[in-house]
Amino acid sequence: MIFANLQLQPGDDAERLRSLGLPVSARCGPRQPPHLTQPCAALEGCRCRIYADRPEYCRQFECVLFKSVQAGRTQTDEALRIIATARDRAEKVRGLLCALGDKDEHVALSARFRRTTIRLKAMDLTEETAEVYGQLTLAVHDLNLLVHEAFYPGNVKRAHW
Repeated sequence: MIFANLQLQPGDDAERLRSLGLPVSARCGPRQPPHLTQPCAALEGCRCRIYADRPEYCRQFECVLFKSVQAGRTQTDEALRIIATARDRAEKVRGLLCALGDKDEHVALSARFRRTTIRLKAMDLTEETAEVYGQLTLAVHDLNLLVHEAFYPGNVKRAHW
């Protein structure tokens, strides 16, 4: 729900994923492989409805927080608090984006933030809009820090908000 695209890997069956209801984008060139847009259409609540057929990236991804719980470095109740905090921060970003006119829930938060930024830079902002945009910028930063600290392995490329 946060990042823009999930690139398909060699061996991922784009047609199969389409048949399962996922919007697979076509190649945009030799360097741009097909990808799934986010938020993921297969996510229902906290579960993947195509788990057995999920793309290779999803199969290989290991959440840092989950691995920490498995290794005994983080207690389950603390992990659940971190997850709740991440959800709260994402909801705050959604609310601020909505307040600034972006209500498209079918687009990743990062993409919505980028396009809102571009749109607002082209406008003369009221004091109120500037204040909300400042809150949004801080909320996106807070969410990004938590997501990368708690959920993503150190060698994963950082999101570009």
